[in-house]
Amino acid sequence: MNSYQDTLRYLYALEYRGMKFGLRNIRVLVREAGHPERAFPSIHIAGTNGKGSTSAFLASAFTEAGYRTGLYTSPHLLRFTERIRIDGKEIDGHRLVEYVRRLRPLIEKTRATFFEATTCVAFLYFADEKVDVAVIETGLGGRLDATNVLRPLVSVITNVSLEHTELLGKTVRAIAREKGGIIKPSIPAVTGSTDPAVLKELRRRASLCGVRLRESPKTVSIVRHTGRKTVSFVSPRLAPGRLNPGLAGNHQLQNAALALCTLDTLLGTPAGREGFGAVTSAVVRRAFERVVRNTGLRGRMESLGGLRRPVVLDVAHNPAGMRTLMGELRKRGETDIVAVFGVMKDKDYLTMLGELAAATGAVIAVAPAQKRALAASKLFRAGKGLGFNMVRGGSVASGIRKAARLTRGGVILITGSHYVVGEALRALRSENA
Repeated sequence: MNSYQDTLRYLYALEYRGMKFGLRNIRVLVREAGHPERAFPSIHIAGTNGKGSTSAFLASAFTEAGYRTGLYTSPHLLRFTERIRIDGKEIDGHRLVEYVRRLRPLIEKTRATFFEATTCVAFLYFADEKVDVAVIETGLGGRLDATNVLRPLVSVITNVSLEHTELLGKTVRAIAREKGGIIKPSIPAVTGSTDPAVLKELRRRASLCGVRLRESPKTVSIVRHTGRKTVSFVSPRLAPGRLNPGLAGNHQLQNAALALCTLDTLLGTPAGREGFGAVTSAVVRRAFERVVRNTGLRGRMESLGGLRRPVVLDVAHNPAGMRTLMGELRKRGETDIVAVFGVMKDKDYLTMLGELAAATGAVIAVAPAQKRALAASKLFRAGKGLGFNMVRGGSVASGIRKAARLTRGGVILITGSHYVVGEALRALRSENA
């Protein structure tokens, strides 16, 4: 396995092992690798929606303050290496080849999954590069997620809604129990949730661990300035002042507030005061405005030109995310929308379709080139059966071309999955080349 492409083929082939809940494999991997996860301070983030954006706001703050900052997220949009970054720069392909070659005997011995192997690679890279801090996003759940071998500086749960119910539980409280499993004894915990059932479960977990759960809506004040795009955030230790967040939408204000609450919580600890004193209010203001530049995050209500029509891309991939996205578009006054929509087969796509169909002129059913994707034909039939205005799209690229023909001066919305947005970015880049 000497080439980057061979390495990617090997890693992707591990997906046939599926998703394994449990820490046995990752514990063996990190132990045999010399416990790289212990070599750097970390912030650990779980949640249903907003993990990527909250992680990016946090990583941007650390980078802006001058700290060498690792960022581990999933899935990627265009390149596998987007998952593992330092100060916004993706891991080099040759480094990925080197780490996977070194780990392969262990991966085979433990029959590690794709995510377990990738997580160990990220930990090794951050350790070898001596990052000052790493922001680590869970893959699925929390309690039994491969990233949960970390002992972080702060544990963060963004929010909780129904998703992956066949794996995480049938109720919001059951899912909150799984995601709250990243809360550990004596480690500060923060959440952005306002759901009473979720908060009850997270508070219970925090109490068992002997820590108090800080809630960002009660800790951070958000002031929207009339007639301006600027907002102000204020927490007990940080007051960034007026700023224009680099990610659009009211939900991103909540994600930024959660990131600020996390930083405020960190600076309230001895380790935070000693190690991260350069994170000041002025730094946070610049960091929140430069979040895309500092981290490379894309696909969050991202607006693009092209096809002679405005294009909005968003990775909303569950009912709660879709509801938020459509609400934000309504607030912007978007009424003439054609949606290009594809989804993974394990998602609640009927509810997502309902949210889309209520606010768009047409929904073009597509399928990304991914084994887990729901067939475009099945998506089309499901929407038609519910009386929605559906169009057969086929591939993502084909669906975008059909949307361009259907749109009469409105907006093309591309959404439903990271994989859909990733293929759309490639297709649009080709169209505009």
